[in-house]
Amino acid sequence: MAVGQFREMPSQDAAYSQSQVSAWLQHIQLPKCYKQYVDSPSAFPKTQESLTALFRCQITSFPYENLLIHYSQTRLVSIKPHDLYNKMMGPESNGRGGYCMELSIFFHHMLRGLGFDVYMTGVRNRDRKDGAPRGEFLGWTHINNIVHLPDGSKFGVDVAFGGDGPTGPLPMNEDEAYIYKNLGSQEVRLVHGLMPKQRLREPKVWLYQYRNSPDKEWNSFYTFMEIEFFAEDFEVQNWYAGFHTIHRRMVVGVRFLREGESIEFPHGGRKHEDETEVHIIGKVMLVNDTIKVNLGGKTQVVEQFYTEEERVKALGHYFGIRLTEEEVNAIKDWDLALGTQSRQML
Repeated sequence: MAVGQFREMPSQDAAYSQSQVSAWLQHIQLPKCYKQYVDSPSAFPKTQESLTALFRCQITSFPYENLLIHYSQTRLVSIKPHDLYNKMMGPESNGRGGYCMELSIFFHHMLRGLGFDVYMTGVRNRDRKDGAPRGEFLGWTHINNIVHLPDGSKFGVDVAFGGDGPTGPLPMNEDEAYIYKNLGSQEVRLVHGLMPKQRLREPKVWLYQYRNSPDKEWNSFYTFMEIEFFAEDFEVQNWYAGFHTIHRRMVVGVRFLREGESIEFPHGGRKHEDETEVHIIGKVMLVNDTIKVNLGGKTQVVEQFYTEEERVKALGHYFGIRLTEEEVNAIKDWDLALGTQSRQML
């Protein structure tokens, strides 16, 4: 798909107003060289460097979390752009982010508001065993953005794969995969090839692969095609993802750490401001009853808790997420609720 193949769409097709895009640009604390575009979003430069800055600002400002599935009465996740904006940018946002469908669709419409040529597509994930992807590629349960820049380059822009996601846009080079240095010694790439079970030689797919050091073998997390998906497609995916995938079985949260900020996340804390770049130096993770931190090396457990009171406190302490009383009460009698009586840590 060449840049010229994007159709000109009417202005009313934009999900977010220019004032909403400006508010988002202000919120994510851009490097100083981009501050001049906060009040003129459509003039934002369309380069790999600027796209990388937006990507890293996004993943360090909005946590990956699936709390709506567990801390709400309905257990339903709305992916309508208006609801996403209110959840993450509204007066009662309380530090919230979202899971894959929420974050990617939100970021998609912000990129649209800036004038990027971008579209969304579905992703086939693989199951995990002991934390590593194994087995066949399954159905469409994830989402990705594909961005085409004016210079003819194109990128996979996945801001919503949690702790296993890239820390920047990945070049989509058909002839030779570009190896992207991720966090620590990990490397990731997009490879243009075939799924093992694919019978037809065409069309080829894109495989998101990783290795934890250069001496390790590559392994594939997921695959996607250059096919445009629409809101109606993601409504179907969103329902299934919320009730029949890992999101139903686990309470999770991930936030990438920007250089200059501490491991902990007091609500409203400021981040280090570089003149031109955003540097990712680690990630903090919630997995059910445990907080883990990776600062570019081995993942370490920093806290374990046993009650809902302790987990809610940890969400505020490490992620800046403040749950309302109604949300806290909604997890009672839910099978993933933690015990009500504190116990001494082992």
